[in-house]
Amino acid sequence: MAKTRHSKHKRTGHPKISLSTPEKYRLVITYPGDPTTRHFTTSDLAQARTIARRNANTGARVDFQHHQGWGRYTTTRTYQPSD
Repeated sequence: MAKTRHSKHKRTGHPKISLSTPEKYRLVITYPGDPTTRHFTTSDLAQARTIARRNANTGARVDFQHHQGWGRYTTTRTYQPSD
């Protein structure tokens, strides 16, 4: 039997989680009449504010949340749909 340099078993990959730059802001977007909620996370404050205002102008309720560490978020502002 010939020797091979390839492994005889499948090696599974390990996901890399970056802990140095967590997603600092999360938006929880809910549209009236839609049972699903949409989540958007980013570390860019300007982008988060723009998307929150844009969704509120289209009729959604947006909860703006800040990351507190260890997977906890605190709601700091709520955008109501504009009439």
